[in-house]
Amino acid sequence: MRPIRDGPGLTAADLHFPEGYLSLLKDRLVANSRLSRAAVEFTLDRFIITRNVNVREWRKRYETDLLAAEDAEPARRLSTKVLADVVEALIGAAFVDGGIQKALRCISVFLTEMDWRPLAAGRAVLFDAAPAAVRLPSTLEPLEALLGYTFTKKSLLVEAVTHSSYNAPGPVAPLERLEFLGDAVLDYLVVTRLFAADPPLAHFDMHLLRTALVNGDFLAFLALEWSAHVPVFEAVLPAGGRPVALVESEARTPLWRFLRYSSPELGVEGRAAEDRHAAGRGEVAEALRGGESYPWAALARLRAPKFLSDAVEALLGAVWVDSGSFEACAALAGRLGVLPFLERALRDGVRVLHPKEELGRLADREPVRYAVAEAPLEGGDREFVCSVFVGERMVARVGGGVSREEAKTRAATEAVEVLREEREGGTADGAGMDGG
Repeated sequence: MRPIRDGPGLTAADLHFPEGYLSLLKDRLVANSRLSRAAVEFTLDRFIITRNVNVREWRKRYETDLLAAEDAEPARRLSTKVLADVVEALIGAAFVDGGIQKALRCISVFLTEMDWRPLAAGRAVLFDAAPAAVRLPSTLEPLEALLGYTFTKKSLLVEAVTHSSYNAPGPVAPLERLEFLGDAVLDYLVVTRLFAADPPLAHFDMHLLRTALVNGDFLAFLALEWSAHVPVFEAVLPAGGRPVALVESEARTPLWRFLRYSSPELGVEGRAAEDRHAAGRGEVAEALRGGESYPWAALARLRAPKFLSDAVEALLGAVWVDSGSFEACAALAGRLGVLPFLERALRDGVRVLHPKEELGRLADREPVRYAVAEAPLEGGDREFVCSVFVGERMVARVGGGVSREEAKTRAATEAVEVLREEREGGTADGAGMDGG
């Protein structure tokens, strides 16, 4: 597989590599195996501190110290993850010290497969490649107003809402490449805000919040929740034989309905997701607005098709290519609701640990087992029933699940509450006995 370069040798074909190819290339570049090899090649392993050193013992290490210690010190075993983590930490330190430009210089030292040019140069290549003569269809004008951003190149907005099933002729590509880019843009916005939190967050907490904010179910819910008001006209036949009149009104049109597609199945899936959203939006919205815990189970119940979250990420990618501004992307993420929830989660200390992971922690050394069974319903539908066992004891059982994963998540949520109550009760009893 040859590397992608955005230098003078770039061809038109390179700009149309599919999203799957780009993902594969990215995974190869950031894999622990590749980064750990870079660490070894640059002898970073010699600088990794693996034992506690107090201030009185510490001193700078010079090249002569390292050369003299080659034969004196026993060989150390370091995992590929540790070595890769050191490379990532150095890139992160370069970013904190000097922004993306310095981070790119650091990356280019370790990963020589790519021609790491300035971010603005790469963005300019993408912007210049976007067709300039494409006019915005009138059906997308309400969407542009909803986004609160006016595109210089309308073709980027059209591309961001064009599903791969759309088979009408035209110069605009489907949204997958912009979705790939928008995923990285969203990651950047969330991670930089988490890293700048005051007081600083632990690595584990940053990871949990990032997972909650960029997961597909959350973005899909926002795509169904966020709506434009589109004018509609209805023909009315007045009494008395008078001429037909057109009555104008407004209809709520969620973001996903602006997608251009030719697949009947996609429309069916989208409308079904709309129905599930209407049935459960109150619980999710209340939790996001003021709940103590992130609504993992309620979001899983949405069973959101992937194209919903893809559309959100593609729009972020389109805004970045068109504007070259992370501030414009942050404004869009703010209007969508991603960043406002992030601020509330930081302010109120929202619990975002997934119930299944939290249950594993509460169970301590006892094994956790999920038993899921399908039960038929009238009309040919089915429900999923999940029982959760901690050790040999069944702690919770829930029915009415719409999928295996949703049933497991709801059962884990109930089991967590049971174990919490038991622990709090045991602590209260113990405190009373100690006081007596």
